[in-house]
Amino acid sequence: MRSPRREVLKIGEVLALDFANTVSAAGDPADILRSWSDLIDFLELRQAVSPAEGGDLRTMGEQDARRSAAAFDAGLRLRETVRSILAAMATRRPLRAGWVAQINEALRWGAGAARLVRHDPGWQLGFAPDLADPLRALAPIARSMADLVASGGREVRKCANPRCVRYFRDRSRSGRRRWCSMAVCGNRMKVAAHLRRHGRRRPA
Repeated sequence: MRSPRREVLKIGEVLALDFANTVSAAGDPADILRSWSDLIDFLELRQAVSPAEGGDLRTMGEQDARRSAAAFDAGLRLRETVRSILAAMATRRPLRAGWVAQINEALRWGAGAARLVRHDPGWQLGFAPDLADPLRALAPIARSMADLVASGGREVRKCANPRCVRYFRDRSRSGRRRWCSMAVCGNRMKVAAHLRRHGRRRPA
């Protein structure tokens, strides 16, 4: 991952929102996620996978490049679905059944199978993902998005900067937060508004 500022990757406060925000700004061809390794870096940064799990997933990328590349492509498609859902939430439009079906499919990637696992002093029934399937890396994102959908997504907002493509969760007391971040877009837009109102002082 090309060292994006950590605060930018945590603007959304929710894993699914931060995953959606890994796209570039409008008109910028760069993308934070350009490889399987970038995806795992992001998941580790957001503590969606542990460092040990991240190491296993990177090794998987080296040992089974084809399946890992396919999982990465699936991740990009999932991101587009997540962004479509967030756009609908932010504008209070109903969600399409196809979007929900794609989230449900992604949830199964981490469902695993029932099995007995050691729980001292005995055993308990649990579910474990297929550790050989790189798609399992995307399951935490799907779960985060599913939780957001189930909650109704009433706090989801899109940044008011027309050139910004980021989403965030508005938990302000007034419910009127406009910017993804004051440092990233808020000050920039306030300066632009000031210049529009007063104009640039012309030299004598």
